[in-house]
Amino acid sequence: MDETLGMRLRRLRGEHGCSLSELARRSGIGKGTISELENDRRGARLGTLFALTTALGAPLGALLPDGPPTAGAGAVRGESVAAVLLGRWPAGSQLVEVYRAVLEEARQDSAPHAPGVEETVTVVRGRVRVGPAGAEQELAAGESVRYPGDRPHRFRALGGPAEVVLLMHYPGGDPQGGTV
Repeated sequence: MDETLGMRLRRLRGEHGCSLSELARRSGIGKGTISELENDRRGARLGTLFALTTALGAPLGALLPDGPPTAGAGAVRGESVAAVLLGRWPAGSQLVEVYRAVLEEARQDSAPHAPGVEETVTVVRGRVRVGPAGAEQELAAGESVRYPGDRPHRFRALGGPAEVVLLMHYPGGDPQGGTV
């Protein structure tokens, strides 16, 4: 049986020796919300998952299903972003996670991730405006940008939905969800 989000979150919290109260304090997510997530009584949006994994020093993919995406498995949503984890690999001293994402025209504000995290966005279809808040860049199909993900940043499609490939570069990452 595949692990649910709740099972993965509870396991990850236990591996990091973090109480429910401590995770709530570190992440800014309410204790009740975390409890409901761990008991699979609610789903989580992209911002919530990033807040929890950042507080635990783990990559986002630590809370998503392993293996190839099927029927929406591993999909996470934010205000403007719907992303599916395609895979994660060690790359030198980093862990790299690869996501396929669709961006809508509403702006997605993303809080800073853990120190040293970087993101690379490559546009597959459409036009987007992405990057650090206040310094976003416009990109068209075939163009890429890499920027610090440990600062507030934004995503937005321009002129209709856009498809991108998003690489999350975690320093010192471990494919099992921890840091080294």
